[in-house]
Amino acid sequence: MGKLRSVGSLAAAIAGCVLIASCGSGKPTTIANEILPTGIDISPSPSVELELGNTQMFSATPTGHTFSFQSSNPAVLTIGANGNACAGTWNSLSNPQICNPGQPGIATVTATTLGVASTPVTVYVHAAITSIAVSKVPGQTPTISNSCLSKGAAHGPESWLYQASAFSGTTDITASVGPFSWQQITPATSTDIVNLGTPQSGSQGCLLSPGGQCLNQQTATANIPGVSEIFATAGGVSSQPVSIETCRVQSISVAAQGTPPSVTSFLVSSGATPPTVNATVVDSAGQDISGVPITWSTGNPVSVKPASVTTTASNTDAFGSTNTISTPAQGVGAVTISCTPPGCNGGITPTLPIYAQAAFSFNVQPSSTATPANPTIYATTRACTDPIANPSFATCTAQVVPITRTSSAAIFLAGTPVPLPSSPDSFVYDNAGTNAYLGVDSSRFSQQGLMVFSGSTPSSATGASGKVLAVSPDQSSVILSNTADSPNQVFICSNCSASTRTVPPPFVITGATSAAFSPDSMKAYIVAGNNIYVSSKLDPLKTIPLSPGMRANDVVFHPQGNFAYVAGPSPGVTPYRSCDDSLVAGADVPTPNAALMLRLVGDGSTLLALDPPDITVISTTLPAVSPVLCTGTITSTSTSFNLGQGSFTPTQFLVAPNASTAYILGETSAGPPPARLPFIIAFNLVTQTPSLISLSNSATPLSVTVSPDSTLLFVGASDGTVHVIDAASGQDTQQVTFIFPTNALCVGSGTPATQVPLSQVRILAAAVNGSNITYSYTPVSGPALSVGQSITISAMANGGNNGMFTIAALGSDTAGNPTFAVANPNGVSALGQSGLGVVPISCNPDLVTAKP
Repeated sequence: MGKLRSVGSLAAAIAGCVLIASCGSGKPTTIANEILPTGIDISPSPSVELELGNTQMFSATPTGHTFSFQSSNPAVLTIGANGNACAGTWNSLSNPQICNPGQPGIATVTATTLGVASTPVTVYVHAAITSIAVSKVPGQTPTISNSCLSKGAAHGPESWLYQASAFSGTTDITASVGPFSWQQITPATSTDIVNLGTPQSGSQGCLLSPGGQCLNQQTATANIPGVSEIFATAGGVSSQPVSIETCRVQSISVAAQGTPPSVTSFLVSSGATPPTVNATVVDSAGQDISGVPITWSTGNPVSVKPASVTTTASNTDAFGSTNTISTPAQGVGAVTISCTPPGCNGGITPTLPIYAQAAFSFNVQPSSTATPANPTIYATTRACTDPIANPSFATCTAQVVPITRTSSAAIFLAGTPVPLPSSPDSFVYDNAGTNAYLGVDSSRFSQQGLMVFSGSTPSSATGASGKVLAVSPDQSSVILSNTADSPNQVFICSNCSASTRTVPPPFVITGATSAAFSPDSMKAYIVAGNNIYVSSKLDPLKTIPLSPGMRANDVVFHPQGNFAYVAGPSPGVTPYRSCDDSLVAGADVPTPNAALMLRLVGDGSTLLALDPPDITVISTTLPAVSPVLCTGTITSTSTSFNLGQGSFTPTQFLVAPNASTAYILGETSAGPPPARLPFIIAFNLVTQTPSLISLSNSATPLSVTVSPDSTLLFVGASDGTVHVIDAASGQDTQQVTFIFPTNALCVGSGTPATQVPLSQVRILAAAVNGSNITYSYTPVSGPALSVGQSITISAMANGGNNGMFTIAALGSDTAGNPTFAVANPNGVSALGQSGLGVVPISCNPDLVTAKP
């Protein structure tokens, strides 16, 4: 009996006994053939840790076999016939019910069948864990910095070795606990700040498993600049997290291939390939690092439309990042580079974006073979909700109308209107020309909201309302200010162009009038009277209060990214550091009068401050990269020029994409027309001289935009047309009309569409006087008729008396009924009429914008 028979002899014996009574029983017995397993898998494996008195059920495969389980150390671990293990002693192995705690130690569990055994599972039995501590292993090779791990060390990314210790009360029980699991808490990024790995088994303090693996230690190796936390877990107990940092980015320097580092401005032709820009990144340990997720940003929707350059970035070993820049459009644009959290410098609180020491400026000019562009302009109106244009608030649908031409030799024509679900109060394109955003003054009790327009039927974000203040350079976020509803609110719509857009709860901010995003779109400054608010994708809303009685009016970000300029709080312009939102002491730029509006020139170094009656041109100079984080400064020189119009209130301020001219739409005084006298000033940035732009028909300008190639201005005016102005000569070359119903900017109810009535009259009679006709009428609704108004007459018995006319004179007939006269050579004298005369509201194109 001391030897196990061979498998062959065992099988023969079993086969010989099938259905034979003499093989050990008084009646036939059926025995199933068992197939010898090629291997046994036991679960769980490869190791288990158990607290004294706890149990663990083991199982084995393949199925169809009867397994027996053995413990190598019954003094530490006993295991019942059913595979249930006890960290101590079972009351019965055949029917285990009660597990009596034993002593700490290590045992192995093996499952066997038909003489085949599984790989042993190591079981660590320990006392109850009450705490776990994590610390650096002493005696390690020093790193460049005591506070962080550099990714750029000469011998490769640096590492630290960490050790976990488990305690039961005050007793160290690490040796009996077994393997610890390690985890990393990272900021909201897909990349770990450090890479966790298993250390070598010979390190100091390492507890080895029977297989030679280190059970209680872990290495952390620098990966991406930022701060994360690591912790160890065993027995369901976790240690306190330990902070660990891959040395943060301290500075970024940029240079173009093949040019001296001091060259940061380039003149190129549209479609040409400008130099590749290299970015070198230095961490806080003073080491160059590569493979860093650097953000490249182009354009600023507040100042330069369109973005005249686009970028494609990649990481290399030679530089922190390289970037290939293309030039798809004409104009002046800036490229800036940043380390933007959370992808870079993640986990640092408050967030710490780092920007290159300079922005690269590209002046993209048309090639010698280029033909004049055929821009697309969009016009719409605010008249539907304007109490002056539509005092009775008659049913009114605003429409967006495209204005295009087929070639540079053709005239501009109004196209097919697109109805809007709500009346807009603002109309802003993103800098890529992909989507426009039309704000609404009020939520109307959540019945309307921001409209997203891409050229066809717009979608609505009913959770966001207010005037559009800014669209982020990456086209993902939109800031709106609702000053109509109470309380005033600021909404920030995220992923706003998509159907999956989100509108977080708004900020209660009173009187927000201006906003601007940083070039990397990470944060935004919002100006609201005597407060500046800083919104960040990662940090809570921050408030920067101004001194009592002081007020901020506008804000823009320097194209380099590290500074935000605020118009105010006193006469002048104040810079703030965007890395920590601190005031840059001593860097204020004085202006002769209160600065009301700010705009950037796309060259990356020029800022314009509108301080009526002046405009102030500010040139900025950035110093070399500071060796200390977030301590940079900026110096400025300024020159002011009188615009020659006296004090005025600006309503629009924009810079041509080619940075040649600034355009100002202003009003000589406040109040509704005719008290205010709007005008357009063109300020030549090359000659630094102002000039006025006049419109034909003595029309007054209401809205202005510039074509992407800077050659044309489009001015929505009080005569209901959009005037096309040649930018070089200032001549009014064409007026684009919006004919009802084909191209109307607004329509009333009904199918087919009707005109929105301002006044309605019932026609009683018609009298012909040469080529003129005089209509007698009685008023139905609205204000009295006025000379110069357009009136549409319908339902007259004679078709020649119907049509759209301009009222030339007012009077009365012999019966005392009021009359109006129009030029109508087709008119027929007639009495007893019952026609209808409608004076529509003036749907003037007061929101006009060019698609970038």
